[in-house]
Amino acid sequence: MEYRYITQEIIDSGGRNITSPEMFEEARQYNIEATKNLTRRQRAHSLFNIWMIVQFIYLFYKVFSILTDTTMKQFGDGSYTPDILVWLGVAGFFGYIGLIIWFVFLKHCRNKFIIALISLTVIAVSWRLWLIPVVNFLVTWYYEYVENELSKELGYPSFTQLNITTFNSYAGSVDNITFDSIREKARRDHPHDGEFL
Repeated sequence: MEYRYITQEIIDSGGRNITSPEMFEEARQYNIEATKNLTRRQRAHSLFNIWMIVQFIYLFYKVFSILTDTTMKQFGDGSYTPDILVWLGVAGFFGYIGLIIWFVFLKHCRNKFIIALISLTVIAVSWRLWLIPVVNFLVTWYYEYVENELSKELGYPSFTQLNITTFNSYAGSVDNITFDSIREKARRDHPHDGEFL
């Protein structure tokens, strides 16, 4: 949306004194859009962060189910897995966990290609874990898409709400404001019978 009265400097200052109905409507519209954009951004962040944690649960579940299936199969037919494949799987398992923790949680990497490349190390454990690199790529792609789209909006990245103030008093200027003029405004804007709870 294009704004006539609101600029990034006004948003950074946190407030605006409204002098016309058009400015008020524009500030109100900005606050509505800022809330929508912030909600959308937080949703993308939440999806990314939740998946990055849930994938560990999925990884442990799949690894233990693969180990159980392999052990039962080998116990039944008397075969065994060569040591090199066992060590390759262990290295892939711990390497994947270490790389994800390092790049995603410590370095805050959000590049879809880097995360997909890191995720390919889990294939060393088993080809049945193919879902992890695919979902990592898709979730990170969605995260980047939302961030790129919202970065063009006014108020990015925090989308703070504007504090809208109006000057409505019988005082002619800011210099003429007195306690009595503020009390007049309060009585006019919020009429009551003089009794408070």
